[in-house]
Amino acid sequence: MNHRIFVGLFFLAFLATGFYIVDDYGITYDEAVQRRHGHVTVEYIADRLGVDHPPLATEGKSFSEYGMIFQIVGTVAEIHLGVIDDPYAYYRLRHVLGFLLFGIALAFFYRTLRLRWPIQRWYPLLGTAILVLSPRIFAHAFFNPKDHILLVFYLIATFTLVRFLKVRSWSALLWHVAASALALNTRFPALILVAATVALLVWEQLTQRPRDFRRLWQTALYLPGTFLLMLPFFPYLWVDTGSRLTGAISHMSAYTWDSVNLLFAEYLPAIDLPAYYIPAWIVITTPVVYLLFLFTGLYQALRQMLGGLRRWSLWDDFAQQVDFVHLGLSIGPILVVIILGSTLYNGWRHLHFVYPGLVYLMLLGYERLRRAAPILSAVVLGGGLLATSVAMVRMHPQQQVYFNAVIRGDYLLQRFDMDYWGAGYRQAFLELAKEIPEGESRRIKCQNWPCIDNIRALPPGVKGKIINESDWTRADYVATNFLYPEERGEVSQRTGHFARPMVEVRPCGNLIVGIYKLKE
Repeated sequence: MNHRIFVGLFFLAFLATGFYIVDDYGITYDEAVQRRHGHVTVEYIADRLGVDHPPLATEGKSFSEYGMIFQIVGTVAEIHLGVIDDPYAYYRLRHVLGFLLFGIALAFFYRTLRLRWPIQRWYPLLGTAILVLSPRIFAHAFFNPKDHILLVFYLIATFTLVRFLKVRSWSALLWHVAASALALNTRFPALILVAATVALLVWEQLTQRPRDFRRLWQTALYLPGTFLLMLPFFPYLWVDTGSRLTGAISHMSAYTWDSVNLLFAEYLPAIDLPAYYIPAWIVITTPVVYLLFLFTGLYQALRQMLGGLRRWSLWDDFAQQVDFVHLGLSIGPILVVIILGSTLYNGWRHLHFVYPGLVYLMLLGYERLRRAAPILSAVVLGGGLLATSVAMVRMHPQQQVYFNAVIRGDYLLQRFDMDYWGAGYRQAFLELAKEIPEGESRRIKCQNWPCIDNIRALPPGVKGKIINESDWTRADYVATNFLYPEERGEVSQRTGHFARPMVEVRPCGNLIVGIYKLKE
């Protein structure tokens, strides 16, 4: 079969699968918050430009300190499609947009790998398949309105950087300026990519021939151009640009969250996480076979870099330069978070944007091992992809709580943060609705906001069967995703209402969400 046809079929299968399953994924904590931020931003833009718009109910809502490009698009789409008052429709719309963005990111990742491996035609498709078949990343592509969007634009800007390094044209640099500006318009951690671009150009200016000033001129265009192009899509910075920008960056680096994260059965304060926190989460949530190739690729990239430093050169050719770029753009942010002692929420979703770079290192590791044992390497990686595919199907639609084979044992709920975002509520409510006779309804006491939002966003045919009830005495059931430590203990002992389960969502046997009867 022609290679291009095979690549086209791969992406077509990805899109068809996504559209088929998009309704299965639930609503998460940040989606309502980010949507409100988008409404505030769109209303501000419309008022500044004198454009009419429908009421957006923004009174008392906050103005976000970071770029809102995805939320702006989502809000405008809501308005034009007439779904602004329909929670099921506007959340589904945003899930579709997020999934489509991930598809665009996959295409750019494929092109990046093509630039690095132009002769090994199957390598780019293999690397793209690894990225798709990464359970947590795949699930977040549907419902993560912040970290996933940064992953997309960080990946696109990585491609434009690599392409610029290859062709060295002014037009390629301008495309990289645009991509970098869009990345900054999602989250400020993209500053790492901007700093990396400048550092590469300055390093080349200092160490390579010819000794002209071309790279300095490119830096002089890139840096201010990126920040200037960021402004049109960043309304928060339209007033007092300098002070607001420095304030937002300062707030990001010094952010505090007075809560705890659960890892290895230990509650860790979010403002004082150990250095192993992010590496541990990456290791336990990445398929084991992938880790084998990742560590091999990491070794290969570090070996090349350290060997080059002895000659006052970080790379010998374009391929090694791309290896170095991905090493820095994936491992660098992790080191920055560790060194700065940054505050992090549950899990490692804040750093999902480095994962495509880690997949690149996996492919680099596969290339090295394939030279030594071609058949064995192919069988091992193929088996890993197949096993991961099976796990993703078994867990569907709760791939966001995937753990690899290293993590085993009962009650992961008491050892790790599980469905802290509440995406599993949707599956629980849909299963409960099947047990409720037509024309009847049940009242649910929700323990937190995503439970309420998932009730509001149920499909039309189900919505009337389940009603949110704030009064414990009037509720029939209670629904929880076990955010509170006492709930984790009580459900393991089956005390109180936890002794009367109606629905429990258990991907691969691990409890993440439950609905329990309040009365005998």
